[in-house]
Amino acid sequence: MSVNISADKGTIPAFIQESWQRCISKGLQPSMMDKEDMLGAFELAEYHDRYAELLYHSFPILEEVYHSINGLESILLLAAPEGYIIETVGDPAFIRHADNVSLRKGANWLEESKGTNAIGTAIVEKNPVLIHGSQHFHQDNHFLTCAASPIYHPDGHLLGVLNLSSHQQNYHPFSISLVQRVADSIKQSLLLSHTQKREKNLYFIYDSYPDPLITLDKEGKVTDLNSAASHVIGTLEKQVSNIVSGTDPLVLERRVSIKNQEFLVQTLGKNMEHQSSVIVRLKKQKLINGITTNRYQFTDIISNDPQMNQTISIAKRASALDISLLITGESGTGKELFAQSIHGYSLRSDKPFIAINCSAIPENLLESELFGYEKGAFTGAKSGGHKGKFEAADGGTLFLDEIGDMPLQAQTSLLRVLQERCVTRVGGHASIPIDVRVIAATNKDLQKEMEAGKFRADLFFRLCGLSLKLPNLRSRKDLLLLAEYILADLPYKSEHTELTVEAKTFILEYSWPGNFRELQNVLGQAAFLADNGPITRDMLVALCPVSSITNEEGANADREPRNFQEQETQLIRNALERTSGNISNAAKQLDIGRNTLYRKMKKYGINFQK
Repeated sequence: MSVNISADKGTIPAFIQESWQRCISKGLQPSMMDKEDMLGAFELAEYHDRYAELLYHSFPILEEVYHSINGLESILLLAAPEGYIIETVGDPAFIRHADNVSLRKGANWLEESKGTNAIGTAIVEKNPVLIHGSQHFHQDNHFLTCAASPIYHPDGHLLGVLNLSSHQQNYHPFSISLVQRVADSIKQSLLLSHTQKREKNLYFIYDSYPDPLITLDKEGKVTDLNSAASHVIGTLEKQVSNIVSGTDPLVLERRVSIKNQEFLVQTLGKNMEHQSSVIVRLKKQKLINGITTNRYQFTDIISNDPQMNQTISIAKRASALDISLLITGESGTGKELFAQSIHGYSLRSDKPFIAINCSAIPENLLESELFGYEKGAFTGAKSGGHKGKFEAADGGTLFLDEIGDMPLQAQTSLLRVLQERCVTRVGGHASIPIDVRVIAATNKDLQKEMEAGKFRADLFFRLCGLSLKLPNLRSRKDLLLLAEYILADLPYKSEHTELTVEAKTFILEYSWPGNFRELQNVLGQAAFLADNGPITRDMLVALCPVSSITNEEGANADREPRNFQEQETQLIRNALERTSGNISNAAKQLDIGRNTLYRKMKKYGINFQK
């Protein structure tokens, strides 16, 4: 039996008719189904990591449901939003049968791969769907009856799809209700977990929080406020939107004036499901010589990269906790930008932010710079002595950049200060109490430094109250966004300066060993050299070290790939070279599906032409 696109719409649901039309428009044929679009073992493991939270909350529920329907020869499947099946629970006999049509872990069941089917069509429709027998576009799937329901994250985005499949003769109209209820159970488990985390992270500091905190309902009416808020604005009976004129009470993150006082209003937490309540902080802006104590805020971090956005989210949460932080990452990834942003978001934001580069100061002067010195402590000392960085940062934040380059003797002194919370100036005897939050940063692997005896383990654990690892530029998904931002911010860029398509491809393929600073430097020079014209690939190549160009012929022939992305890119290019650009043959050589190869070529910017 084949798909009858002209079937009576009274017997075939409209959404299935529309799905058939989509399949036909994409050139799919009912008699030929793509069974090659499969994730490899490494890719499947990546998906398991990416959707670990979904799997954690789903698997116990799926097992419980399966035990209740055991004996019906069926299978429960969990698919990622990209259409790939990432988990299965079901009857072994039916699993073997389903395997014949690639209804198994790792297979892609988007409509463009498998035609009209419950998983792919539910992703398109964004609603529960039931696809029975010949309603499937591909003839190979007509033996199935399938029901699927989307699973949404508490913040509203699609997190996955739950699917129940069985033999066509086991059709039951209530199967769609079952998967919908199970999907709702998974969502409720996720929501409960997020609510508990949010309450744990926010409400334990609510009453004692030094800045004013206000809880608002969705109309903007105050439902709760801490003592600091009541001292500033009193007990409020009217909506806060009447005080903060012209501001949406649920989208607050700006400077406002309340009762002739200037505040930065920041959203700290929301009820994600119904937007029914929001906690906001009114942070008074204390200025020193007319400017705030630190230059950068989180709003200065430009990102549309999931990994970077997650790091920003963690950093914001860590800002409220007065603990030491260790920021790691390659040079140029923005470690000081994060440190200043954390300070500006913390309870210490109206106090000093002091930075010191531990690798830029001679070893014999480092301790006096950190801890200060008394009069006559050494030749050349100031007559009145000198206050060290710890004293200068008292009440605020001390940023120790390149901590991995600190000499062992200075490490010992630093550890003592962190333990005792007081400093003794060089040449002095008095202990001076200090109240400083320390944020350290390094581009070195401190684990290896400790193994080599170059870094003290006890200092590492004292500094690492929480660790933040910043992604390097070559692993980020928003390179072109960053490039456009840099170009837009240049003082000498004209409206005609733009990147050619080849230049954009180069930006995506180049490894950027200097990270953001290198990208900024290269684009700045290129925009100047372009002289109001477009920035071309040749300009960028001339400004970059050839050894770091990941796609130039012969440029990396003698160098081992430095990461998995480079290795995979090299394998794909070699396969395309051997097959003279034949996608099908290259995919077979790589043991992946044709669609997977196309996706990877797009991801890595590979445009092979023989």
